[in-house]
Amino acid sequence: MSDSRKGGHLFIVDNSVSGWTGLRYLKEWADIARAFDIATGYFEIGALLGLEGQWQPLEKIRILMGAETTYRTRQALLDAVQSRAMQLLDGSLEATKDLNPFLKGVPAILAALQSGQIECRVYDRDKFHAKAYITHAKLEVIGSQALVGSSNFTLPGLTKNIELNIQIQSAREVEQLQEWFEIHWEDAREVTDAIITIIARHTRLYTPFDVYARALREFFRGHELTANEWDETRSRMFKVLDRYQQEAYWALMKIALQFGGAFLCDGVGLGKTFVGLMLIERLVLHEGKRVVLFAPKAAKEGVWEPHLRQWLSHIGGVSGDFSNLAVFSHTDLGRKGDFPERFRRIAELADAVIIDEAHHFRNPGRRGDPDTGREPSRYHQMYELLNQTVRPKALFLLTATPINNQISDFRCMMELFTRRDETYFSRTLGINNLRAHFNAMERALVKLVGHEIPDVEEVITEAQDLLVRDMIFKKLVVQRSRAYARESQLQETGQSAAFPNRQPPQVAEYSIRKTYGKLLDLFEKAFEKQNPLFTLPMYYPLAWYRGDDKTIDPLEEGRQKQVIGLIRTQFLKRFESSVAAFELSCDRLLKKLLAFLEVHSETDPEKKRLDRWKEQKADILGYAKKRNYELWGEGEDADASDDEDVVPQEMLDAVVYLDRKEFRVEDMLAETFLDLDQIADFLKETRQFQPKHDDKLQKLIRLLKSKKLVGRKLLLFTEFADTARYLRHQLQDAGLDGVAQVDSGTKGNRADIIQRFAPYYNGLSSAALAEKGLAEIRLLISTDVLSEGLNLQDASRMMNYDIHWNPVRLMQRIGRVDRRMNPAIEERLIADHPELKDSRGTVDFWNFLPPDELNKLLTLYSRVTQKTLLISKTMGIEGKQLLTPEDDYEALKEFNHHYEGTRTVIENLHLEYRDLIKADPALEAYLKGLPGAMFSGRQRPTKGTRGVFFCYALPAFDKEASDFTEAAGTAGWYLYDLEQARIFEEPAEIVTSIRAQQDTPRHCTTDEPTLLEIRAKIEKHIKNTYLKRINAPVGVKPTLKCWMELNEG
Repeated sequence: MSDSRKGGHLFIVDNSVSGWTGLRYLKEWADIARAFDIATGYFEIGALLGLEGQWQPLEKIRILMGAETTYRTRQALLDAVQSRAMQLLDGSLEATKDLNPFLKGVPAILAALQSGQIECRVYDRDKFHAKAYITHAKLEVIGSQALVGSSNFTLPGLTKNIELNIQIQSAREVEQLQEWFEIHWEDAREVTDAIITIIARHTRLYTPFDVYARALREFFRGHELTANEWDETRSRMFKVLDRYQQEAYWALMKIALQFGGAFLCDGVGLGKTFVGLMLIERLVLHEGKRVVLFAPKAAKEGVWEPHLRQWLSHIGGVSGDFSNLAVFSHTDLGRKGDFPERFRRIAELADAVIIDEAHHFRNPGRRGDPDTGREPSRYHQMYELLNQTVRPKALFLLTATPINNQISDFRCMMELFTRRDETYFSRTLGINNLRAHFNAMERALVKLVGHEIPDVEEVITEAQDLLVRDMIFKKLVVQRSRAYARESQLQETGQSAAFPNRQPPQVAEYSIRKTYGKLLDLFEKAFEKQNPLFTLPMYYPLAWYRGDDKTIDPLEEGRQKQVIGLIRTQFLKRFESSVAAFELSCDRLLKKLLAFLEVHSETDPEKKRLDRWKEQKADILGYAKKRNYELWGEGEDADASDDEDVVPQEMLDAVVYLDRKEFRVEDMLAETFLDLDQIADFLKETRQFQPKHDDKLQKLIRLLKSKKLVGRKLLLFTEFADTARYLRHQLQDAGLDGVAQVDSGTKGNRADIIQRFAPYYNGLSSAALAEKGLAEIRLLISTDVLSEGLNLQDASRMMNYDIHWNPVRLMQRIGRVDRRMNPAIEERLIADHPELKDSRGTVDFWNFLPPDELNKLLTLYSRVTQKTLLISKTMGIEGKQLLTPEDDYEALKEFNHHYEGTRTVIENLHLEYRDLIKADPALEAYLKGLPGAMFSGRQRPTKGTRGVFFCYALPAFDKEASDFTEAAGTAGWYLYDLEQARIFEEPAEIVTSIRAQQDTPRHCTTDEPTLLEIRAKIEKHIKNTYLKRINAPVGVKPTLKCWMELNEG
């Protein structure tokens, strides 16, 4: 013993000014002692490791620990004290791995615990935070002494913290202290076995399978929440959902928690509505939030409101006295009355907003202008409602088509919650400028396809492939394929999700020449002019500007050219759709041109010319009015036909009175008269048209009377309301029963029409309709107002009456009937209608095409849009090149791939992980109990990489906690390739090297210094990439969950 410790002076151990640390004190005693009795509030493994090589000769170490917390009952105290002690010990082992990754010295401690050389007890009778170290010397002459004070038996308590401990040398006082220790030791609870279990977790030789399964668990835990007690026991919706829908709900909650907004972009027919119902129930009941739902009018009335009544009646109703849920249609945003005040209140009170078919908010449109009275677009009205400065709101966006025309569609929807803050993801994803990020993606797409892209729908497959690899998309979007949903169902229940078998498309051939005759020649000739079809000066006044061209705003000129292009394109589409649509478009444009002439014909000759033209064409004007009345009637319905104007209303709003000092109005009037003459020529020809000459209509009638369709329900889509109404009239005149039509101008509740057409999948039956006195609809003609979010799968036949110029829309249409089938509903439907048994489970669809004139139409389309569109003459679907039957096959294969989707690497990994859990129900609990930084090794697979694999928990900024947390982050996989000295991060590049079976042998050959050097490189890489990208503050670090060497064996 040191001489400085003898004599009558008070001996202090404080880890500071005394020059003595608790560890030094115990080390000196370990040389001469036979046993230690230790009382401590906390015990950490690092204290024993600090005595490595010196504690081993001791005969006995008794550690008595407690907790510095009071509990009301002895059982609570007993459980809590032991739990706290074990947590601290476990945490100390985790911390030790930072500097001692392979836990050198810990196996010896474990052996000492197992042999009884070290014993541990927890005092559980009361609050206990004593600190005393009684050292029993080997020689009786030295005897026992004690150190009493503030130091816990932890490495910081013995080395770093400023403590105050004094040595007791008096034999009588040490004896009293020993008696005190023995009393409390006898009253304490034995925990040595529990400590052995904890330490054994950390020192066990883990297998490659343990590491692989743990990495899978961490990866998916980092991407979604998991079921909690409320989900399992109190939610009514949760048990209704399929497993893949539950996963979507968990993932959406986690994404919204971190980012404030989340997208659900599952394919058509996968049940996004049910996931939305689950979100509503969770937010309203469990979290006490005020929720607002926006949906298209048809979906609100036909799907959401009936489903809310059926599944969520227990949440207090919809917009009722005791409800925290309000439901609106998208169009309500533009309504007057009390709606503006209601939306102002929603902005103040709502906590969460769910938008169904959110792609309707992909285009910002116009801003409002109070000075001119111009109303803002729905997008801007929604943007104001979601104002986060008034009240923070989580936003959930549901859409099967996150991009329709541009990659920026996704960015515009996202800006509803990012509030156009370009740095919104700087702390979470390390993206410092959102717009620049998406511009770079647009450039990458151009580089990928090798040419400029006027409209992304031309390269939708490439665009979506690029998008799904984007970091923002991966973090914000939940998107699963039908292929995954099927396999998920098969895995969970033994039965695949019941989707019908979709047959290849069939072409309904017709001839435009037979229908239009001379008008087709007239139409084609009009397209051959320098300004195809129409000049339309009123929509492109800058072409007649008197001033210097350099003063023209290029953006405004581009907008005006876009208007002209849209008009020409719409006329072409309407011409192909039906004579009625073309004819009424001519009439509406004629009226607008006449209005322009009325305003700008200011001289007497100009006014006389206008009056003379109207007199000469009076019969044509009267005929057009008559035709409009036949289809639309009078009153509000007639006005509703303008909903599908040849140009969007926001573009027409910009047309203003033109000053002759600035514009060559005289020339514009002359060109406008030429346009009027062209329209009059068209209308003159359409007057001679008779439905019996409409080859397209007659083809439809023959199909409807064919064996394959007689007695079968059919959903027929057309892009234009004029065509829909024309067809309804003509089919009824042809003697077909059960015909109905719906479009944007249809009055009344669309849910009634939907139920009459598809009663079984909307809560009714044929008998129930009859009891209500409602006629069942067999043939429903609809515009795209019914192409989204509705359950119409009572029908298994669908037709596209027009060329589907947008392939995304084709998928949405097919998705109305090609949806998951409900076995119980199918059983009822077939029981009531046995004649349908053979046709259930199969979807047939037809595309109307004019094969002989198709190339002409597509050439005209290219002329006015500068876009190339290739459509198969034999299948009616778009392809890259369609010259041979093989090209047709490839086009069909690509369409099916895009529609069905193929399982991604991540989806396959998810299914694989679930297979493992299903095969071994105890595996999930086992993985949950594994320690951090667990290590293993294996011989690399034949196609695998030689190197080292790591799985880290990556922290992220938690907006609710306003701090970086592991819970808000995700798991990152890293593979260091020893041969290339390269780091891989994509699971697709890593999984082949680490995949393991339960019998894959552990095999470690890499020396520890090399492993530690690689680990340091990975952590430096994470620091310089991920942590730097998210601007993580000092002290925020990743947590190693598991790692594994991949060697040559």
